[in-house]
Amino acid sequence: MKKFGERIRNLRKSRGLTIYELAMRLGISRNTLTLWERGEKEPYGITLLEDMAQILQVPLRNLLAGENEIRIEDDLKSLNERVARLEQIIRV
Repeated sequence: MKKFGERIRNLRKSRGLTIYELAMRLGISRNTLTLWERGEKEPYGITLLEDMAQILQVPLRNLLAGENEIRIEDDLKSLNERVARLEQIIRV
């Protein structure tokens, strides 16, 4: 599972943003963002995280959860839907 800082860095780069650009849009220093990406510090408020998710064009859930965690949840949802369909067939 990727760490939070790695997810920020990968998302930032995939959106073509420099550390400086993202930091400015978030209203924080470049050094603060660098520390987050290195995993030396973490953001301190939900509002800031919501802003970051919006700027990086990703749901907050994806920013906070690793890709594996999201896939597991999606797999469970799909499995539950299949079970529900089977239960309906069996009842008929």
